[in-house]
Amino acid sequence: MQVTPEVWVSSLSGAAALLVAGYSWRLRSAPGARALTAFLLAAALWAAGNAAQAAATTLPQKLVAVDVQYVGIAVAPVAWVVFAARYADRDSWLTPRTLGLLCVVPLVTLTVAWTNDSHALLRTGAALERAGGVVTLTREFGPWFWVAWAYFGVTNTIGTGLLLAALVRSPPAFRGQVVAVLAGVSVPAVAQVAYFAGASAFEPEAFVGVTALAFGYALSQHSLLDVVPVARDTLVEELDDGVLVVDATGRVVDANRAATRLLDTTDVVGEPVGRVLSDRLDGEAPVSVTDAEGRERWVAVTESGLDNDGTLVRVRDVTDLERKRRELARENDRLNRVADTISHDVRSPLTVASGSLALARETGDAEDFERAARALDRVERVVDSTVRAARTDLGVPERERVDLGSVARDAWETSETGDAALEVESTGTVLADRAQVRSLLENLFRNAVAHGDATTVTVRATDAGFVVADDGTGIAAGERGRVFDTGYTTSDAGTGLGLSIVQAIADAHGWIVSLDAAETGGARFAFDTGSETRAAQQQKAERRD
Repeated sequence: MQVTPEVWVSSLSGAAALLVAGYSWRLRSAPGARALTAFLLAAALWAAGNAAQAAATTLPQKLVAVDVQYVGIAVAPVAWVVFAARYADRDSWLTPRTLGLLCVVPLVTLTVAWTNDSHALLRTGAALERAGGVVTLTREFGPWFWVAWAYFGVTNTIGTGLLLAALVRSPPAFRGQVVAVLAGVSVPAVAQVAYFAGASAFEPEAFVGVTALAFGYALSQHSLLDVVPVARDTLVEELDDGVLVVDATGRVVDANRAATRLLDTTDVVGEPVGRVLSDRLDGEAPVSVTDAEGRERWVAVTESGLDNDGTLVRVRDVTDLERKRRELARENDRLNRVADTISHDVRSPLTVASGSLALARETGDAEDFERAARALDRVERVVDSTVRAARTDLGVPERERVDLGSVARDAWETSETGDAALEVESTGTVLADRAQVRSLLENLFRNAVAHGDATTVTVRATDAGFVVADDGTGIAAGERGRVFDTGYTTSDAGTGLGLSIVQAIADAHGWIVSLDAAETGGARFAFDTGSETRAAQQQKAERRD
């Protein structure tokens, strides 16, 4: 037996690989842990076999040690590919057929190594050389050795490629572990090339200790197997909530599919979080966003700190909850409006009717009966208007692209407009709740004809939204600031609810409504929807062309 530097290096490498394999086995329930343990055990046996071969001084002893090495050589490439695939979330590759094919060359190599004396396919010759008092083994390799060597290179390349792919798509929190593993497996590969090129006297298996130490570092310092990209994919990607990882400089370094769907963006990684979320981090109240399908959603944005001074931002879809909350608030407002109308507008004519009937009983004067009848007619109109207002759906708008011309014509058909005419001068689409827009237009049409004596009502799309104008008597400048108030009316026959419904629907959509005189002398209601109509966008595009 002889003790040389190669014996020491190989022994230490084998011991290191064995220790890290034990550590990895403790985490065997984690994805890839069993494959990593098998790889490290194979590396330990490979290195230990090399130590035994280097320490032996007779040819039979050295060849037995080499045969032991081939057990590790056969297991290592298969275990390496399996580990890399599991780490990189490529479990779908590991089918029984693939695993079977991966094992063909290693099994043949092991069989050929143990039966080499009968065919010399792996080794055509072996001899001892003595230099400086050290006995070394020299070998002439057969054709199968180079097949096995090529197979080892291919599997090493596949595994390394999978890790590189994981490195590219991993957030910074995972990159330390990937770099450590890549560095560890690269040293023996370089040593192997150097050995066969004659640039190194040490066999490559002597350096597997570097691989073991790299894995040990990744396991202990970077939570390899505890937190790996596969965990990120299976957990974060399957969440219904959007998740953004923001680094210390305020840039988004990772985002799951739910985040890109809710925020209607694809190239979010690398962007400043302020640009992605605007000012949404400034408050805890849900905010409105338009998702990838063009639907309005409500999201709650929360954040929490990470160990690396980064931030984890959670974008939670609270659309259903927010709609219910807003619906409840609007139902309460609706009930309050009904109560206010009944207490104010119904009580007064009822008092008149009661007093008139009392006088009629005493005097029998027909005028008293007529006054009571008019008061009761007023009550009926108030009740009808109140019921109509109560039935108007002022819930959270279900926004979609609504064609102004189409909804205006539908609203005209169901409005009491007599002989008046509707003109749709230009049309376009707005993002709105169709049923609510129809109710808004019905109230405007009814108001124009019944209280403004309009003969023509015009609907027109604008750059800012849309306009409804008429050729009636209009609304005096001094009255325009109050006509949207609930219960306010400029007509004895009015109830003051129609235009308040218009204002409520506009508020529900976040629109700004303004009132001025139309060119035709009537009233002109302009709605700023906060975004251009599709017609305006097309007109601008045509002007640019």
